[in-house]
Amino acid sequence: MTDTLREHLDKVFSSHEELKTMVELKEELLQNLQERMQDLKEEGYDDETALEMTVNSIGEVSELIGAIGENSRQMQQAVGMNLSMSNLENSDLRQVTVHDGKFNASNLRNSDFSGADLSESSFKASNLENVKFDGANLTRTKITAANLKGASFKDARLDGTDFSSSNLSSVSFDGLTLNQTVFNKAGLKGTTFKNATLMNVSFKTNVKKADFDGAVMDKLTYAILQGYGAKLENVTVE
Repeated sequence: MTDTLREHLDKVFSSHEELKTMVELKEELLQNLQERMQDLKEEGYDDETALEMTVNSIGEVSELIGAIGENSRQMQQAVGMNLSMSNLENSDLRQVTVHDGKFNASNLRNSDFSGADLSESSFKASNLENVKFDGANLTRTKITAANLKGASFKDARLDGTDFSSSNLSSVSFDGLTLNQTVFNKAGLKGTTFKNATLMNVSFKTNVKKADFDGAVMDKLTYAILQGYGAKLENVTVE
């Protein structure tokens, strides 16, 4: 009987399966429907009647599901969305597309932007503690004067990303390719750039406690880092 309920839910959710929030909602509904069918059986209905009544109830939520799915798609493909001064702590924002979006002065602590396209968006003065930007496109995104303690950028695209005046202490940029990325006046205590490729990157800040072991960089980036006292014994200059 559970298989029959799942088949009906699969049909209702068939056009929304790409949205993680909808997948989670489907699983929650399945559990609720199973409990509803059990309640009907305990009320004296036979198995077939209880199943039929439970399946018929699915239609009552299909319109709501459609509305939720449409709103989710609008969020995923927004342009110029302004969410400044919002409390979005612990939000699941994976795979969203928000070009030129505004997240200024917002609380996004513990949120997940993995795989998101946030090109040319702005996170000025926001709390981004423990935020995941893994695999995200942050091309020309401004993440300035922000708290990025514990943030993750694994496989992120950071072409022209501006981290000026942000706290990046202990954040890892290991293995990434950074092109025209800006770290002016950023806090880089314990920040690691191991085996990263740095091209035309601006480091007008204290870099003495940052780790560039194994990094590859152009001559200009090397000169800037050398001028600010970085330890560059094991880097390659191209």
